[in-house]
Amino acid sequence: MFRNILVHVKPLETSSPHEATAVAIAKAHGARLTGLSTLRDVSMLKLLFPGEGGASATRIERSYALAAEAERRFRALAEAAEVPCDWQVAEGDAAEVLSVAARYHDLTVVEQTDLVSDEVGFDVPETCVLSSGRPVLIVPNAGRFDHVGRSIVVAWNGSRQAAAALHGALPFIDRAERVLVLQGRGRASCPSVTRWPLLDLKRAISSHGAPVSIEPIGAEDSDAGSAILAAAAREGADLVVMGAYGRSWLSEWILGGATRHILGHMGVPVLMAH
Repeated sequence: MFRNILVHVKPLETSSPHEATAVAIAKAHGARLTGLSTLRDVSMLKLLFPGEGGASATRIERSYALAAEAERRFRALAEAAEVPCDWQVAEGDAAEVLSVAARYHDLTVVEQTDLVSDEVGFDVPETCVLSSGRPVLIVPNAGRFDHVGRSIVVAWNGSRQAAAALHGALPFIDRAERVLVLQGRGRASCPSVTRWPLLDLKRAISSHGAPVSIEPIGAEDSDAGSAILAAAAREGADLVVMGAYGRSWLSEWILGGATRHILGHMGVPVLMAH
């Protein structure tokens, strides 16, 4: 079970769908939910104009007023669902703050961002997944997802990243009605091994109680992202679990890859880990 969940709450005038998803997950798992708002403009003003008043002070006051309104909405949403909650405000880039704050929580929930318009290097889901060392649930920025984890698609190639994602998703798998594993080609290079022990992924997942089926991903690496999303749609899945960036981040950014394809085209929440 997840016991403490972190959700990024943007200081906007209206709430984002991923906040309701975080509340629903916290409710289902009996978890405490912490809302975290990040004020990048405040940190920039303080760094660029230390000790300044006037326009800077007015901008900072406005940012904190928006954060206070976001807190009010967040607490109302959590209290309506009878979910215990906390509230935090940080000054700084959201990606940097969340990458550290995520290490203190069982799960972090963030919203999908627009890979076309986002500035390279400041994408919140990418940076949080790569830097936090914890599972991150990325929720599409359109749609409503009140139930997450009943039907799960797991992308598996035996890599460290895939294992981190699978184990980070175990609280979902413990409660799942069915799990489909898409088996890809292994990446491990272990030249000293002349005989392997039994490596039975179906048995390992089934021990958590969910019915498990395994099928080959049926696609080359360059098309893996499309194959994963197609399987999720076919199965009516409400969660995809996968490791992020088995190749280097730069290679995927330049050449494309499953991680970046899914970040840009996801239709259901995706739990990633690196």
